[in-house]
Amino acid sequence: MAGTITLWVFGLLCFVVAFAKEAASGAGISLPGPKSGGARVGVVAVGVLALILGTAIRPKSDSPTALPTTLGTPGPSVVLPGPATASAGSATTAVPNPPAPSSAGPVVAWSGQVAITMEGGADFDLTPPGRHPGFPQGIYATGFTDTTAVLREEIQSEHDSFGIWTGQAPPSGAACADWAASHPGSSAHVSVGTLVCLKSPGGRTALIKVDSIAPADYQVEATVTVWSG
Repeated sequence: MAGTITLWVFGLLCFVVAFAKEAASGAGISLPGPKSGGARVGVVAVGVLALILGTAIRPKSDSPTALPTTLGTPGPSVVLPGPATASAGSATTAVPNPPAPSSAGPVVAWSGQVAITMEGGADFDLTPPGRHPGFPQGIYATGFTDTTAVLREEIQSEHDSFGIWTGQAPPSGAACADWAASHPGSSAHVSVGTLVCLKSPGGRTALIKVDSIAPADYQVEATVTVWSG
């Protein structure tokens, strides 16, 4: 840009020098400069040439800006959460998440109607529960009135443990097993609607719901659910 201005100034000075002497002479002033017309033409030609050169070398302001060749530094990598991986040599193998612990309780082995009589015990280790073909074992019914009866355990070496459930809703198998273990008894006075939790010698849990009492038949009808384990 500085070279362009210098050429423009020089060209203008050539015009001033070419015509200033003649103008000053008319006013009675003597200035240095070309004396002949041919010399003035030469000075003007030099000035024109200087102006043309100054214009030719003027830098262009609309030239495109060079793009930077160096990219910026990449930012930090972000790792999304996913399943854990285990590396063996150069291979990477996905490791599955461990399964949730099972909360399954006792499994229902049988459910249905059972008649508990005075003549023989109802063995809840049998499927379906009923009188044992050999030595009587289980529980039997006695002490009948019009509305009540007493459930008792048959005499045997291994005992059932049972107690009357006092909760508002029928228990689950696990709750019934815990109740029978924590409220053991060898007899229970029942009426229609009574719930009894029982644990058998073989490890089964039974929920006994008294449906009816028949004193004339010396029999208690009950709906029973038996869980194994």
